[in-house]
Amino acid sequence: MKALYKKELRAFLSSIIGTVVLAVFLMVSGLFHWVFPGQWNLLNAGVAEMSGFFLFTPWIFLFLIPAITMRSIAEERKNGTLELLLTHPLNAYRIVWSKFLAGTTLVALALLPTLFGYGVLHILGNPPGNIDGGSVIAGYFGLILLGAAFVATGLLTSSRTDSQVVAFLSSALVCMIVYYGPSALGSYALFGSADIAVQWFAMETHFRSIGTGIIVVSDAAWFAAYITIALALAQRNIQPGRA
Repeated sequence: MKALYKKELRAFLSSIIGTVVLAVFLMVSGLFHWVFPGQWNLLNAGVAEMSGFFLFTPWIFLFLIPAITMRSIAEERKNGTLELLLTHPLNAYRIVWSKFLAGTTLVALALLPTLFGYGVLHILGNPPGNIDGGSVIAGYFGLILLGAAFVATGLLTSSRTDSQVVAFLSSALVCMIVYYGPSALGSYALFGSADIAVQWFAMETHFRSIGTGIIVVSDAAWFAAYITIALALAQRNIQPGRA
């Protein structure tokens, strides 16, 4: 499992797609948070805080993480190497989880340079250092959980096809539906007192809860349950006889 994790990580970091995805993430994030005027610009907020970054980054993830995961299993299936992996001392559980851990590591690596923004706001605060470090830590923790959930979703959709394009499009669609769908549906007040229950199923609800600076166990547990279910379904899809 460790060897496959390292292989997946090296394969992505050494590929053109990997370089482009990381570069696009940093470029889009930098432009919207430091250059373009608007609600996401951290310098326009008037206070030293990063809420704009934590609210906008999930929408970047919706498209960039499917680009990370689209080849993970679909390419293995297309090239016939998935069957080869399953004949080695690697079961479906180890294959899926090593790919998941590699994808989540890439998300963390992409977020690492954005800590520079925290350093800038820390210096620009009045007085310097006047920034809520606890909310920043909670926000980054939420982004890691969200990124991991999107990676798990991408692996699930990638396990259902041998086309990277189909894997990318279906992953982006499913991520958007799970992230924002129930929240939007509940906002229309169609279900009366059950609207809050409907919104509870939205990934956005739990991410925003964590982003307030208070990490609630139930929110982290929601992400853990979602990731576990998605990866279990992906494992089922690549079991011998299904691959």
